[in-house]
Amino acid sequence: MRKTPHGAAPADQLRADFKLLDDRDTLRTTWPNEQLILAQSVQGRAHEGHGSFNGHRYPDTTMDDVVRALRLSPEVVRAERQSLIDDIAEYVRLTIAGKPPAYLLNGRNEPMLGMGTLRYLRVEAADVLRGLYLGGLRDDADLRHEVEEETGVRMGGGKCYLVNQNVMRQMGLDGDQLAHGEWGEKIAEFKERGLIVGQEGRERPGVVYQYIRYRRGPGASDDAAIAAAGFRWGVGVAVGVFLADAIDTLEKYVPEFRDQDEAIADTIAREFAELKMGREEARRLTFWAAALDEDEYHVPDSSLRHLLALDVKTDLCAIESHLLTVMGVPCPVIGLSHERSSSHRFYDYVRRRMT
Repeated sequence: MRKTPHGAAPADQLRADFKLLDDRDTLRTTWPNEQLILAQSVQGRAHEGHGSFNGHRYPDTTMDDVVRALRLSPEVVRAERQSLIDDIAEYVRLTIAGKPPAYLLNGRNEPMLGMGTLRYLRVEAADVLRGLYLGGLRDDADLRHEVEEETGVRMGGGKCYLVNQNVMRQMGLDGDQLAHGEWGEKIAEFKERGLIVGQEGRERPGVVYQYIRYRRGPGASDDAAIAAAGFRWGVGVAVGVFLADAIDTLEKYVPEFRDQDEAIADTIAREFAELKMGREEARRLTFWAAALDEDEYHVPDSSLRHLLALDVKTDLCAIESHLLTVMGVPCPVIGLSHERSSSHRFYDYVRRRMT
């Protein structure tokens, strides 16, 4: 694929790719929430040159670029995405306060993330918080390093920072290089040179929330984390891991950029007396979720869009398949992630990883 010189993808191409996704995919959520998720998918596809971008990569395309191309308000879209996170945070607050909700509903009696399936699912709130704790920790760079030292498996990893794109370009870098290189030893220098800025700089022109990879490695599979958590600790924990993954996606474009999934995990660790698990369990889940591709098998790693995308032949989406499987409910084979990997083969893989 050809990387286009610095700059965002043209607005008409961003709109065309959104229309392509909107015509093709139906997500197990409300239409307004689907719009919020698809916009982020368009950004990722522009970065990678997928879909209607036809191999032309635009690695500096921001969410602001996508949202404005769709003639939406960045402030409104950020606030709506934050409200989905706030619903989960309120569920955590109520549970810690000894008022665990009976259902996975927000204060308006709407299902979390607008996902209708969760309206009917009965799980223990304490289990959901355990999953949020595990899910919020498993992307932590320090915890991944601990797993590397324990197992000898190179995990890779990184973190999102507020990045000044103007400084980035002056340094001869782009978003693709920051996301896929090895910059762990350069973080202090990046801060000193103004490439990485603090919260006080978040409203400056050209400042975006950007992933910077510390070191390369196989990464992790969100699908594997959800399924393994469910196989080991039950469906409620699997739901919590899924919600933590959703927060990790949504927080990339909100009014105040910070690691909210990790912050919620920290709150649960400090204040939830019934947690009954710690970093050992988080390390175990992180190891199980490592995307260790085999010679003839590529481990699926679904985005939030792929987790919620409806397979119209079976009326099933990936996250529903994961939850049903850990509950022991038979369900048909569906394709997972971009590669459309067999779900049944995937569950066999996860079970083997856990032995």
